[in-house]
Amino acid sequence: MKTTIKKWGINAEGIGYLHHKPVFIKGALPDEVVSFTLEKEMPRYSIGHLQSILKESPRRRKSPCAYADQCDGCALMHVDYKGQCQMKMQILKQTLAKYAGYRGKINPIIKNESVLGYRNSCKMPVKQVDGKIRLGMYKTESNTFVSIPRCIVHQKGLEQIRQMLESIFNTYSMQAYDFQTESGLRTVVIKEFGEKIQVILVTGQDSLDAEMLKEMSQLEQVVSIWQSIKTDNSVDIYGKEMCLLYGQETMELHLDDLVLQLLPRSFFQLNTRQAYRLYHYVRDLIQPCDVLVEAYSGIGAMSLMLAKKAKKVIGIEYIEDAVKNANENAQRNHLKHVSFVCEDAGKALRDMKETIDALVVDPPRTGLDALMKEVILKKQPNQIVYVSCNPSTLAKDLKQLQEVYQIKSVQPFDMFSQTQHVETVVLLSHKSPDSVINVKVEFGEGEFK
Repeated sequence: MKTTIKKWGINAEGIGYLHHKPVFIKGALPDEVVSFTLEKEMPRYSIGHLQSILKESPRRRKSPCAYADQCDGCALMHVDYKGQCQMKMQILKQTLAKYAGYRGKINPIIKNESVLGYRNSCKMPVKQVDGKIRLGMYKTESNTFVSIPRCIVHQKGLEQIRQMLESIFNTYSMQAYDFQTESGLRTVVIKEFGEKIQVILVTGQDSLDAEMLKEMSQLEQVVSIWQSIKTDNSVDIYGKEMCLLYGQETMELHLDDLVLQLLPRSFFQLNTRQAYRLYHYVRDLIQPCDVLVEAYSGIGAMSLMLAKKAKKVIGIEYIEDAVKNANENAQRNHLKHVSFVCEDAGKALRDMKETIDALVVDPPRTGLDALMKEVILKKQPNQIVYVSCNPSTLAKDLKQLQEVYQIKSVQPFDMFSQTQHVETVVLLSHKSPDSVINVKVEFGEGEFK
């Protein structure tokens, strides 16, 4: 069978039509004519398997990654960067129109200056392959482990250390995790900030070889080694126990004049440079006010960047370590009017006595839960800035919020080049005539390292 690909799917599949029913074909690009076989037929759509390309898109390229077809982690490696940005803009436009009824202006996507080598962190599962420890990935929607000798989206230093660690593990005959004995290496987490690297080894009930740890500590850039002991099957990548084996307890990150310390469990955006630009953008959207709240605040980086915009800033985060980290960072930077609470975002917002002037939300991919949306519509802050990593949940949330708010601007960011993901910042203002916000955004001058 053959079809002409008409548009992108939300997961970077090409969408063609067979008997007026959409067919999702992984690896196919819009404007291509392809031959395919049917893999699955559902009442409203079908899934096809790409066999050959009969007419090729000018946006198609040879993948720069030798493992792209095996790994599946970067869905757009076969698409040039212009095509990647077009895809993200198309998906965002279609999704906002479909679910939120928004057909207004969407600003041009803010491009990633480093389309390769931008990722500052990796969490790689471990398997025994032909008697050797290998770090890799699980193929999308499967339990198939793929060893990755080299990942080109990792920052250079991080990737070099990852390869060296794999070699060290094999030198000291480390074993992959065994669920029966509850021992072995499960996952390796590596983070790089300011050319300094933190390593976290997620293991079973293991005492790690002292000589192996010594050799790891002597790797250039490595300043911290942790062990997390995990024997359960919870979704949390780390276990309850976290032990510092070598070096400094925290990683240091500089954003403008802020100095942030990150504990091992703390999360920071995976693209440091684009995160910095996004934070500046959000800061310039916010009008000066009395009380500003950031929900889903993590380690508090954005709240601290927004500190000068309000007399009082409150961050809400449910991860205890992140809240501890955030409050310490506020104290370290002498921002006494910024504080963080550990609680569910909707419940904390509901119970606040203060009148909230501005609200920033940066929820997980699932978007805002029902309580959060209910509380927002009841509290009705004048300004809302919604930072989203998922166009579908963003659009569905905006549909409800538009009962009280109007969309003033939509700004996509390419945070994760080579993948289908797009980050979007939406400014909402209250429909009341007394709450009109004039938007003028300029990127601030500053530095991060």
